[in-house]
Amino acid sequence: FFASERWCTSMASSSSHSSPPQPESERLAGLPPEYFLPLEDFDAVGHMLQCLPEEGLGESYLAAQLDQTQDVLEEINSKLSARVMRSYGAFVHGMAQVQQLKSDLVLTAIQCRAARKHLSRVETGTVNPGLNILARLRRKRALAELLSMVDGLRALTSESDELCRLLGVAKPPPPPPPADGQGP
Repeated sequence: FFASERWCTSMASSSSHSSPPQPESERLAGLPPEYFLPLEDFDAVGHMLQCLPEEGLGESYLAAQLDQTQDVLEEINSKLSARVMRSYGAFVHGMAQVQQLKSDLVLTAIQCRAARKHLSRVETGTVNPGLNILARLRRKRALAELLSMVDGLRALTSESDELCRLLGVAKPPPPPPPADGQGP
């Protein structure tokens, strides 16, 4: 706030007499630090209204205010233009990098699509037949185990028949089928 009061005082005194143009550093240094705050934090018009002199508010004061404000705006614009021009090379380089990245991303997307299609073909040509082979091998193993059990039952049946013949006993009748219609 004190810097603002000093600025208000300097503005009031500079309005009473015409001064020669100041160097840019003095013009910018003459502004209070509030002028460099974000727009939400500082009201420049309200600040100027607070700094109005109580006496001598005439056309010359307003003309001096206008001239000084215009000088500051021109100085800020020239500094901004210089900064933009200094950054232009980096901006162009950055845009070239963005374009290159865009091209790389398009190429990568095309390669990903092609890879997905290739994987789909490989899956269809290799994985699915491989899974079919595994399913057949499991069925074959299960059938081999069942065949082994059936061979064991046949051997038991033939031994039972042989035992009945040697003992002279009639063969027992076969067991009735299960009630649900499925085999044992």
